[in-house]
Amino acid sequence: MLAFNYGHYDFWDKNPPLGYYGNQKVTFDGPNKLILVNAGETAIDVKEDIYSNWKEWVSTRSNSTWAKAISVLGGDPITSSTFIGDTYFLENGWRIQPWDAGANGSNGYLLDIIGNIYTREPGENPVNPTNNVSVILTRSNITETAIVGGETTTGRLYDIWRILGLDSGAPQTIQDTSITVGDITLTIAQTNTETTTVTRTS
Repeated sequence: MLAFNYGHYDFWDKNPPLGYYGNQKVTFDGPNKLILVNAGETAIDVKEDIYSNWKEWVSTRSNSTWAKAISVLGGDPITSSTFIGDTYFLENGWRIQPWDAGANGSNGYLLDIIGNIYTREPGENPVNPTNNVSVILTRSNITETAIVGGETTTGRLYDIWRILGLDSGAPQTIQDTSITVGDITLTIAQTNTETTTVTRTS
């Protein structure tokens, strides 16, 4: 197995002197553009086990000379504690290769790959097919945006859009005393020459 890492034991040592690597779930095979799932592993987290480990791998020795393996979109903050979900793309023909079930005398196993991962080539499978291995790609919605209040709120926002004169297909005429669009009526009252008050009455 050390051949894939070109004889460098610190890729495997659980307590390496360099302070990184060790105890990883995948091995990167640069010449063949393969992300090899290590024997016995049945659950892989894309962010932690592939993307983060690839960033470490590519930053050492001459590994940066191999074609880029993976990129990420997302992760941008929405609030101080909420972020857009990550989506990962295997680049340049890289693929995930499950370990061979037959090599360990196994009758097969289920490999769960957790995270939004796709190939840069549209419609292709990020995982190479392997005998006696079933693969589950556990993906999540990247983002879901909804207006609180559902269709009622959406309709009211559209009415407000029209009241503001932003719907070029349905221009509004403002009367001296009111504006009505849909079920919203705004009453205009001028108390003096300097103040105009607009009140919603329905």
